[in-house]
Amino acid sequence: MQAESRLHLRELLAVEAGGAVFTTIHKFFSPSLEDGSKGDRHPTPSERCNIVVIADEAHRSQYDFIDGFARHMRDALPHASFIGFTGTPIELADANTRAVFGDYISVYDVQRAVQDGATVPIYYESRLTNLALDQTTPKLAFSRWEAA
Repeated sequence: MQAESRLHLRELLAVEAGGAVFTTIHKFFSPSLEDGSKGDRHPTPSERCNIVVIADEAHRSQYDFIDGFARHMRDALPHASFIGFTGTPIELADANTRAVFGDYISVYDVQRAVQDGATVPIYYESRLTNLALDQTTPKLAFSRWEAA
């Protein structure tokens, strides 16, 4: 079943057994409290332990456990098992794919993709560029999002 809305998602999850539900993590949104404060809990439509959540792009949206979609999803399905698919797992202090989803079930890395013929070999060449800047050269500032 495709969850059409947040309410429909909760109805689909409130069954005793069976079914496959497709949705986006955004339907686990839980609005702020009336006074504007954060931290309200998402409703729990199911306490079942035989629910399996499969998340694609698991490295992107699963880490905000203070007031994010991942926390609301886990509040709604407290006994579910979680499996995450990602091509780029993250390992940072505040975002760690293995800490959220557990150890790897399978790893399909570049070497295996080359062996399978799914991609061509990737080669890296280190190159140094001689760059001379003086006081008359405009300063360059680069950030992750924009160049100035």
